[in-house]
Amino acid sequence: MRLISRLLAVCLLSTPVFTASHAADNFPVRPVRLIVPFPAGGTLDTVARLVGQGLGKAWGQSIVVDNRPGGAAIIGTQLASNAPPDGHTLLFMANGFVIVPMLMRQAPYDPFRDFAPISLLGRVNQALVAQAGFKAGSLKDLIALAKNQPGKLTFASFGIGTSSHLAVELFKKEAGIDMTHVPYKGVAPALADLLGGQVDVFFTNLPEVVPHVQSGRLKALAVADAKRVVQLPDVPTFAEQGFPSFNVYSWYGAVAPAGTSDAVVRKLNNSIVAVLKEVERSEQVRQQALVMVGSTPGELTQYMRREQAKYADVIRAAGVRID
Repeated sequence: MRLISRLLAVCLLSTPVFTASHAADNFPVRPVRLIVPFPAGGTLDTVARLVGQGLGKAWGQSIVVDNRPGGAAIIGTQLASNAPPDGHTLLFMANGFVIVPMLMRQAPYDPFRDFAPISLLGRVNQALVAQAGFKAGSLKDLIALAKNQPGKLTFASFGIGTSSHLAVELFKKEAGIDMTHVPYKGVAPALADLLGGQVDVFFTNLPEVVPHVQSGRLKALAVADAKRVVQLPDVPTFAEQGFPSFNVYSWYGAVAPAGTSDAVVRKLNNSIVAVLKEVERSEQVRQQALVMVGSTPGELTQYMRREQAKYADVIRAAGVRID
């Protein structure tokens, strides 16, 4: 009887491990949905579609990119957090994923508790741009204009709490100026209004604005990087114009709903990192100045915590809230 009891105990203990391992071996068993909490046409959407194509080939399954913009990316984020934790629904997120909860008294999600990290996906440099006819042609000109008309100039962002928003709050603080924030539900609608003259300046991802700068429809006032970028070699950096520590960019990551098994997370991580290595060699990535970055789940968690710490002071100083 003791022997039978021991055998039963061993079987019971080993069953979950076997089940999880078996599920990972067979994963995915149906189409996988990549939720992007921004409109189609932005950089994260491009990254999701590039990675999705690679995963589809590797897995032999359909990959559906599901754009769910709105609510400072909360709508798509909550949708992903409520999905079954089986790896068939992933969230492709940006900086705001870890920043937005700091802007709310009662955040609807916790980026660490409600999600299982998979991998960093990539990053992209950003630039401050304006319409071709805008009076300022440099940061010095912009600062002078803003000081002469406090609060009159407007700046677009692709969402409250995004890097596009907080970077300008940081710049305002360092430059001692005031401008009015106009948030949008993503890059595409903000860029459309900038081109249409509804807003004055926009701090945004380089890929979306390079063609417009090269065509003369927009002019770049500064790029946020340690050195000038090859796509816009004549545009000075923030550092060259008196802001030596201003180096901000958008970054992207992949997470799954909390409760996704470690075995499935490992398979997701291995597959995504392998696809990123292939994607980084593509001409589309080179042209759009994307930098593909694969990581372990643990490295993604550490990175997210560093990003929260970096922006905490900016949020407090600017008094940024969304509730």
